[in-house]
Amino acid sequence: MTKLKFTGILLLACLISIFAQSASIKSSAEPTTITIGDKIEYRLTITHDPEIQIAWPGMAAELGQFQILDYEIEDDIELDDGRIQSTYIYYVSTYDTGEWIIPPTGIAYKDSRDSTQILKTEPITITVKSILSDEDWAKIKAITEADTTYQGMEKQIGAARALELAKNELLKDINEPEKYPRGLRYWIGVAVIALILIALVIGFILWMKRRKQGKSIFSFSAPPLPPHEKALTDFAALKASQLINQGKFKEYYSLLSEILREYLENRIGVKALELSTSETMQNLYECQFTLSEDLLANVKEIMTRSDLVKFAKLIPQDDWHSETLFMAEDFVRETQPEEKTIETNETENLRELEVQENLDDDKNHNQKNAEESK
Repeated sequence: MTKLKFTGILLLACLISIFAQSASIKSSAEPTTITIGDKIEYRLTITHDPEIQIAWPGMAAELGQFQILDYEIEDDIELDDGRIQSTYIYYVSTYDTGEWIIPPTGIAYKDSRDSTQILKTEPITITVKSILSDEDWAKIKAITEADTTYQGMEKQIGAARALELAKNELLKDINEPEKYPRGLRYWIGVAVIALILIALVIGFILWMKRRKQGKSIFSFSAPPLPPHEKALTDFAALKASQLINQGKFKEYYSLLSEILREYLENRIGVKALELSTSETMQNLYECQFTLSEDLLANVKEIMTRSDLVKFAKLIPQDDWHSETLFMAEDFVRETQPEEKTIETNETENLRELEVQENLDDDKNHNQKNAEESK
């Protein structure tokens, strides 16, 4: 009875250990026979429960004689029974001939009880061949063992010379690199690159030039308004402002004077923005632009009033504000370019045709009246 009980407990333990195994590993290598330096795909596939966490070693894996060139992790695959299949691929190689073994690889994982377990792969034998064929090695062996008359050091020297002769005979130099023919696409590519470089150089030169001028190489702003339109627009904005109602007389007359001085520079062609009132008036008297005495007097009055408010801190009279602004607007309107109406050839032709038709109608009407009178 005791033996039966012991056997039952042992069987139960075995079953528990089988069901506790919630992950399995399988390894493969392709190809298993290579020449020196060839790449081998070493694949590790783990089938496990979803709650299992695999700790892949990455480049830190120990593969004995084999050097890890690269690795990748494939996407997990869900199997029909709900388990997960994870695949890890190493790309390895070796540079020594002979038979070598990819040693058992240990992969750690944590099970549902947060216990760390280890899975180990089976070793895989890899055969690494030389670049030289068996016939080539047989020739080398025959040459090195051909002369047995040497003894001691002389024999070693003779064998080394024979080996060097064998290598010179069997191992050929690398061929000279062949020149790739340069077709039409090559020259088109060269031309495109050259054009791009030229465009970059020209763009850099233009950028430096415009930068010195304080401008941008690309301008997306609208074309500037004519001086008279800009001045009248600025005066309208000044009139709509609340500077007078807020008691900001200095700001009001400063802007008024600045708008007028800017117009004098851009339209009349005299320096005014950085000059005093007397210097500005002197320039106006001496300029080539024809200005009447009334217009000159208005400009002087506007600037004098502005100077009194700006510098002498004069509190202006109530009627000064609109009157001074009106004088400035009137000066701009009197000196703005005259608009000329240009008639197109088509309009002139239509007018000539209408005149001719009227003349013909009059002539026919006169002839009709003359016939009726007869």
